Amino acid sequence: MNCSRFSRLIYLKVFLAIIWVVLPAVWLAAPSTVLIVQDHQTGEVLFKKGMNIDESFTLEYVHSITKQPVQEIFYVKDKDTLALKEMYYDSFGSNLPVGPEKLAGETTTFIVEDNYYKITYENRVFDRVPLRVGQVVADHQLIFQDGKRLRFADVTKGGSYIIFYVRPFFDLF
Repeated sequence: MNCSRFSRLIYLKVFLAIIWVVLPAVWLAAPSTVLIVQDHQTGEVLFKKGMNIDESFTLEYVHSITKQPVQEIFYVKDKDTLALKEMYYDSFGSNLPVGPEKLAGETTTFIVEDNYYKITYENRVFDRVPLRVGQVVADHQLIFQDGKRLRFADVTKGGSYIIFYVRPFFDLF
């Protein structure tokens, strides 16, 4: 066997070893889903963030009537689905529950705790969450477990109609 052929064989073995080690490591380290925020009208993707199944994030905004903060806690239920887990607020206002609700076979719980109203949901799931970005008061933001925030007013204008949803990470390639 000549030297150049021997060298190519070594390079091939090293290359295959890297593939056998690196690709599985990348596969295991990659998040299972990607949260996507998209402009509904144009389809423009405004934001992406890798997330794992059961990982949660908060939609926080100021209620337009009460002028008080509202927090909605979502989590990644599966590779294509978000679920609303809890909602917190400290005063009643339009479209905020005033007690337990029964909707589509789901009954929510309504708890007063630490001067907040807490709503918990059994199975409130979404393929896509639609949202009209506040123009004056709301200041809609997504807050992630790693401390990062996405302020919708920083990526689109007030009044825009957006959607957010998850897709499998490797479906994006």
